[in-house]
Amino acid sequence: MKKRILLFSLFAVLLSCNDATEIIQKGELNDAALFVSVDNMQNFLNETYDRVSTQTDIQVASLLTDEVAIGNSLTTNDTQRFFIVTTNGPAAALWNTHYNAINYTNRLIAGAKLYTPSASELPRYNSIIAQARALRAFCHFQLMVYFSTDLSSDAALGVMLVDKVPTPNEDIPRATNGDLFKFINEDLAFAEANLIAPTGAGAYKLVTKNFITAFKARMSLYRKKYTEASAFADDLLANSGRVLSTSTVTIPNFPATSSVIPSLAGSTTINVDPGAANPVQRALFQMDQWVAASSPVYRRMWVDAEQGEILFAIDRPNNRNNFSSVYNTNGSYLTGAPLYDMGRSLFDLYATSLGGGAEDFRRWCFVDRSATISATPNTATRTNEVIVIDKYPGKAGSHTSNDLKVFRLSEIYFIKAECLVRANNLAGAANLIRQVRQARSYTGGTVPTPTYANAAAAFADILLERRKELSFEGHRYIDLKRLGADANVSGTDRSSQDAINSSATNPVNITISDYRFTLPIPQSEININPLIQNAGYN
Repeated sequence: MKKRILLFSLFAVLLSCNDATEIIQKGELNDAALFVSVDNMQNFLNETYDRVSTQTDIQVASLLTDEVAIGNSLTTNDTQRFFIVTTNGPAAALWNTHYNAINYTNRLIAGAKLYTPSASELPRYNSIIAQARALRAFCHFQLMVYFSTDLSSDAALGVMLVDKVPTPNEDIPRATNGDLFKFINEDLAFAEANLIAPTGAGAYKLVTKNFITAFKARMSLYRKKYTEASAFADDLLANSGRVLSTSTVTIPNFPATSSVIPSLAGSTTINVDPGAANPVQRALFQMDQWVAASSPVYRRMWVDAEQGEILFAIDRPNNRNNFSSVYNTNGSYLTGAPLYDMGRSLFDLYATSLGGGAEDFRRWCFVDRSATISATPNTATRTNEVIVIDKYPGKAGSHTSNDLKVFRLSEIYFIKAECLVRANNLAGAANLIRQVRQARSYTGGTVPTPTYANAAAAFADILLERRKELSFEGHRYIDLKRLGADANVSGTDRSSQDAINSSATNPVNITISDYRFTLPIPQSEININPLIQNAGYN
């Protein structure tokens, strides 16, 4: 870590290097030259936001669980086969990405000490530091999610606690979870006390009160501090200003025989299956892939045309980040060279009715209409069934750029529901799950309220709904690890047809007790910083 941090440093860049023997090079942009105003601090904060990413987290959670299958444009992938070693690329990428962002936050926090703001500048000055500290806390937590064996144990080893810019020869050991959570909570407390609430349409892409409260709710849940998690969830449900995004679909009022995609004037509610051989319905769902004003709010949220229920997203403007290539080479359509298909077991869940005449819009929102679905899945091949993942379809002007959704209101419903089950309020939990399902119905109808015989049944239903709603958002890996046993779910649920070159050492599925539900500390890190490796990887 120590040498890598210095490598990523912005200040190591020399604008001129005529004499390599000079310690201070001509044109070097060092801390003293950079941090000379609050405006410069803001510019550096903007760059820091750009360094924060959950892209690799999302990829790892998909490949190591049951969300994806190998697509027809990819031969195989070792991670998808559960082949995880200390030199695993995604594990190292996840480690490097978050520590790179942490380095930027620490550079900003340290550099800010070189500038003394005026009284009028002080609130903005402190708010910039508050945002940096909140991002630093978030990145440490994301690392803990993947590299700590047990987030509920304060004594368990976590990751490196990096609260400064390290020196070149400094070793940084793994801290305990307890020390890391104390550090994270201190950063969040400073952020809460000093943050100036951002305004404008894009405010949810910055650190806000919603970001901090959602972060605390998720962190408390993972730590099994259910009373705290419940209180944070209540705060968001009451005060976030967000509501569950609607999925009710409208269609243009034009003859069913038309083959032309019309304007959306004169719309009526659709009450039929959009998968039927009807050009009106096909036209609707082709239009719905992008930003038509009459498209459901839930769909517009995924094409970054509307905030919807998003509490915090990482901004990824057009041409800034090719996130779609995680799942599809060129775009989320059949001819876009899909690298990974949606796993068949996950797809089958979306194809199941929500009950009460309500059909699941996520079937049409997360799977591209160009996908080919086999009527006989047990005999399907990679060429005659291509379930194109369409959760990241791009946005207006780009087929590949999408914001990374980090906290959404539906997750808060699940957090609250899980806490209610822990408090033996099964009926309250069932009602929250029903509300999420109702919001996902595109046909109207009344989704029935589930009935849970016991806590295990409730946990199983919450885990099921988390799997459907939060797919391809980086949740499935940790959800199975922390909730699987309570829900009587023994492991991943990958269909046998999704496996490529499976064997005893590369199985179709793994159990939740498998050591691979904690990632290895990258060997490249251990080579320069002798950290204790996680069990199973020595």
